[in-house]
Amino acid sequence: MIKKFVQIGHSPNDSEDEKLKKSTLLIMAFPFGVAGLFWGVLYFINGLILPGSIPFGYGILSLISVFHFMVFKKFRFFRFSQILLILLLPFLLQISLGGFIPSSSVILWGLVSPLGALVFYNVKQSLYWFSAFVLLVVIAFIVNNYLPQYFDWNLSEKFIVALFIMNILGISCIIYIMQYYFVSKQSGLKKSVEQKNAEILQKNKEITDSINYARRIQSTLFANRELLEHNLHEYFVLFKPKDIVSGDFYWATNNSGRFYLAVCDSTGHGVPGAFMSLLNISFLNEAINERNIGQPNEICDYVREKLIANISQDGGQDGMDGVLVCIDREKKMMRYAAAHNAPVLIRENKVVPLEADRMPIGKGERNETFKHQEIDLRKGDMIYLYTDGYADQFGGLKGKKFKYKQMVELMLSVHQKSITDQGNIFDETIEQWKGGLEQTDDILVIGFKI
Repeated sequence: MIKKFVQIGHSPNDSEDEKLKKSTLLIMAFPFGVAGLFWGVLYFINGLILPGSIPFGYGILSLISVFHFMVFKKFRFFRFSQILLILLLPFLLQISLGGFIPSSSVILWGLVSPLGALVFYNVKQSLYWFSAFVLLVVIAFIVNNYLPQYFDWNLSEKFIVALFIMNILGISCIIYIMQYYFVSKQSGLKKSVEQKNAEILQKNKEITDSINYARRIQSTLFANRELLEHNLHEYFVLFKPKDIVSGDFYWATNNSGRFYLAVCDSTGHGVPGAFMSLLNISFLNEAINERNIGQPNEICDYVREKLIANISQDGGQDGMDGVLVCIDREKKMMRYAAAHNAPVLIRENKVVPLEADRMPIGKGERNETFKHQEIDLRKGDMIYLYTDGYADQFGGLKGKKFKYKQMVELMLSVHQKSITDQGNIFDETIEQWKGGLEQTDDILVIGFKI
């Protein structure tokens, strides 16, 4: 019965904290209203009609407010009316009884008002209500010496002492009961929150463990170290996923005496990007090792067709940007096809401009055949393949992007250093640039020397 009563004002969208506040105020308001009626009757019995009408009127108004809340569930009005009535009642009653002594300092009951505001509003609002309480106490003190000539009820010392005891015990019990109920409920809420947090942590651990396992699976499909060392000899790989798994990938294979290396940025990052990377790797492998398509531009065309046929039927534009190079060491030649990200070739301390198609490997605004690009290789050439994550990283003094131009300048400044030093410099540079900012995207840079 009591449980149903305290839940009367609850709404389906209420948080647990809001439900607790509503229940606590209802528990406080109803007995306060009944106590007001009892208090008024007590004064009436002793012939104190005017003083008795104040708590009796309070009791009626308080119970009307409770009934209004139970019917209309207007908590804001209920909260304000109850705290205001509790603030004014003791002040008016003390004035009508003739001051501090005749009223047995009944104004102390007004202290429940700011305490209630602390519970049902917030700390800032409670300061306003406490200030109002202090103001009423000051006003009561100022008019205290003038009241006996208007309100002299000839109350006996025994009656005044009895009221003192009743006031002290009453306010102490009300405050304790209110706080006990609120704190005990909050303790229950805290345990519930802790339990839910533990469940969330467990779920998060399970998800993280699954993603870590997915990373191991994804990494097995990337170009392995032995394959790269056998075909590139001097190279570095800077691979920094934004999340545990990555939409960026580097993949390599040998076919018909030629070495293929793809450095690509799949749509998205994290888990969605990782799924796209696996699909892109699958189509690249199918084109080169199953279909025996040899030219990088034709391979990109094939992968684009497969992507459009399999995942872009609903209008989505998933796919990848990147570059696919084919190195023929016997002919000392590199063929490539590039979607947005052209390779960077540095030869004799100069950057040799290389072209890229301004369209993705996937559905886009353009649907032209990728251009066949080829360059003769010379000993000492330094080639860099990359995705856009490095250039797009925000940082520096002004929090701006690193940008492509600065990235190429960095390549030019370090290309004569050892491969190990180059990789370290690229890593340190982007970390210093990023500073305390979040990593913007997956980062992938591969450099190798001919």
